[in-house]
Amino acid sequence: MKNNESMIAAAVAILTENGEAMKFSDLWAKVIARLEIPEEEAASRIGHFYTDLSFCGAVVVLSDNTWDLRSRHNYDAVHIDVSAVYTEVEDNTDLDQTDLQENAEYDQSVQGIVTSTGVLDEESEEDDSTEGSQSRERDAATEALGVKGDM
Repeated sequence: MKNNESMIAAAVAILTENGEAMKFSDLWAKVIARLEIPEEEAASRIGHFYTDLSFCGAVVVLSDNTWDLRSRHNYDAVHIDVSAVYTEVEDNTDLDQTDLQENAEYDQSVQGIVTSTGVLDEESEEDDSTEGSQSRERDAATEALGVKGDM
């Protein structure tokens, strides 16, 4: 690599110098050239660059995978309203009986106590053998981790 400039800093500088939005492929090509990243290394870094660019607050993705500086766009132009996607109450009207049963079983399982041997309902009574088994499992786990003494 040419210098210690990060790929994101290079992308922001390129977008600033360019003066307008750029397709991702063009931006990536300029970042590679600016930082002198070898082609064999570029292939393994493109995913990381795309992810970092997505999280970067200085840039924004527009239509057709075109990227630009956020400062060049007002909020309304780049804001995506997702409120219609999420609802507070799940609408079960389009679920069939099988789906409703699976949802009920899942809800019941997450409300119970999860153990290494399965799910126990809150109402089930554990006998001494189960308690001893859990104690042995805990002891084996702490021994495996190299933890000494009482927990």
